[in-house]
Amino acid sequence: MDAVRRVGHYLQVQDGDGCRHLLRVTSVQALSDTDPLHNETFITAAGRTIRVLQPLDAIAALIAPGESLGNADETAWPF
Repeated sequence: MDAVRRVGHYLQVQDGDGCRHLLRVTSVQALSDTDPLHNETFITAAGRTIRVLQPLDAIAALIAPGESLGNADETAWPF
């Protein structure tokens, strides 16, 4: 199983310790890379932060299908 998958209006999340969580998609407050390799993500939902072993881009595609984060290498951030 992927660390995160979409089940209707929910995300089924398996954290780094193997514990499973079911989060309503609308409760996700933030996604953050955990390291420079971009292969793990922190998901913050309902005031709780969960570390998952899946890239941020893959999780964002589950939360907002059809949306694109773009390529970070193409556009430099202003700061």
